[in-house]
Amino acid sequence: MASKRVSLNLRVDPEKYAILEEMRSTGFGLAETQRTRSDVYNEILGYGVQTNMLRMDMGDREFERLWKLIHKINWRKINIEGLAKFVEG
Repeated sequence: MASKRVSLNLRVDPEKYAILEEMRSTGFGLAETQRTRSDVYNEILGYGVQTNMLRMDMGDREFERLWKLIHKINWRKINIEGLAKFVEG
């Protein structure tokens, strides 16, 4: 059975709308193109669902602590591969 998307009528804050619309642009120069609005919104909504599932698994207090920590870290200075090896075992 083929999956089918459901149409929604969404009202989005202007600041969020601007960010989402900016994300539609991809490539550069002659290869610049616009992704479909539905693809971009679906991708971002998917990240939101995953984030909310993490929050539900961790609990609000622990999630808030993690969220604050994530925003304080300079990710360009972190060796992600090394961190993954440390966490995995």
